[in-house]
Amino acid sequence: MTTRPPIPEPPHQGGCLCGKVRYSLNARPLAVNACHCTDCQKLTGATNFLVVIAPSEPFTSTGETQSYIKKADSGRELDIRRCPNCGSRLWHHNLSNPALVFIAAGTLDDPSWVVPTSHIWVKRAAPSVLIQDDALVVDGPPAERALLFEAFDRLYPPR
Repeated sequence: MTTRPPIPEPPHQGGCLCGKVRYSLNARPLAVNACHCTDCQKLTGATNFLVVIAPSEPFTSTGETQSYIKKADSGRELDIRRCPNCGSRLWHHNLSNPALVFIAAGTLDDPSWVVPTSHIWVKRAAPSVLIQDDALVVDGPPAERALLFEAFDRLYPPR
């Protein structure tokens, strides 16, 4: 069984490589998801995109960001935010559901607690990827995001 570190109390803070953009999430995450789709592989330069999904309202940022609008395989448009100075991909919003923010886990000041509770687009996963035995596994896109939230709550029950 996967050993999972506890999730620290908010705020969860982070920023870009050069430090010109900073952000803070003052809420419990809704999910920790690894996406293995081809777009996420290309946009990150990694085998998957590890993301903390959270409500947008308690998310704040400082510093100028650059926006890149990307149409996903699902047809949804994503507003991907990067630092214009160092190019770090920091977070994105789905334009059809701006109530959520998808934070790039590697940009957190302390990412030591970030272990995926769900994996999506697993049919495109690289053979080197480790998938936790207790995580939700979805071959393609999830039928609904609620499945990712339920997997997170199962592994990290709300207090």
